[in-house]
Amino acid sequence: DTRNLLEQKARTYRNLRYAIQEKPGAAATRNVGLRMAKADLILFVDDDVEAEHSLIQTHLDYHKKYLNASVIGSIRMPWENTTDPFLRYLRDHRILNPYSPSKGPIDFSFYHTGNVSTPTSVLLDVGGFNEDFQIYGMEDIELGYRLEKAGSHMVFAPDAKGIHYSFPGYRSFIERSEQAGYTLGQFIQMHPELKERFVESSRIARHLK
Repeated sequence: DTRNLLEQKARTYRNLRYAIQEKPGAAATRNVGLRMAKADLILFVDDDVEAEHSLIQTHLDYHKKYLNASVIGSIRMPWENTTDPFLRYLRDHRILNPYSPSKGPIDFSFYHTGNVSTPTSVLLDVGGFNEDFQIYGMEDIELGYRLEKAGSHMVFAPDAKGIHYSFPGYRSFIERSEQAGYTLGQFIQMHPELKERFVESSRIARHLK
């Protein structure tokens, strides 16, 4: 089935990653691909995201209209009819899937590599991903921030659709959250001007308070 196929692809991807690089982490892995790429555009799609039929064409169409932009597609979690109480909690509170904006303008904080494209030259000009990020979280948003500062406008393409086949349990979710908290600290050290937004005034911070 689709889930088993995606898991097999993910294992192949991890084996290839270990074979061609020494430095761990998603940032270093993506930089390997970026340096090897020959095309004018780079489209990032995570290994557990299934692209719907119009995804690639939609990205191409948007880049013809918006030069040097970063085009952000939409991502859906297939949990509509789940009976798992933890997944229902994550779904209903939009905790795990903040990738697709529900309204209003977007910015670098939506630059998630599950479904995003940027001109190759623009990525190379800002130095690609910061390889100091070696565990889960924030390496894509940090790149998005540098891209936006360099003049790459963030554009939302709702018709560039992907399905994220992720079904975390409570323990795996907590582990990922701890890693994301650590990398958020790295992110704030790199860009202290963003501390108020991401630490003191974020939606989740307000909820916890």
